[in-house]
Amino acid sequence: MIEYCTAKNITGPWNYQGIIQENVQNSFTTHPGIIDYKGKSYFFYHNGSLPTGGSYRRSICVDYMHYNKDGTIQKIMQTAEGVSRIK
Repeated sequence: MIEYCTAKNITGPWNYQGIIQENVQNSFTTHPGIIDYKGKSYFFYHNGSLPTGGSYRRSICVDYMHYNKDGTIQKIMQTAEGVSRIK
């Protein structure tokens, strides 16, 4: 599970904002990353959902990431399809 906090200052105080992503299928880690490209945000992570997958045989995933008007992050909806082709 990936959760996050925000602060007005790098040293805090920090405010818990909630869960960005629930646990992934068949893996005990996700090692996420965020990339902004051509006006969209992408959330990269890994899971173990492919055949013979697991915590040590993971596959890369990417889904869209969306922000609310106040800057908080909407929960990532894990998909089997990922994102559409970027042109």
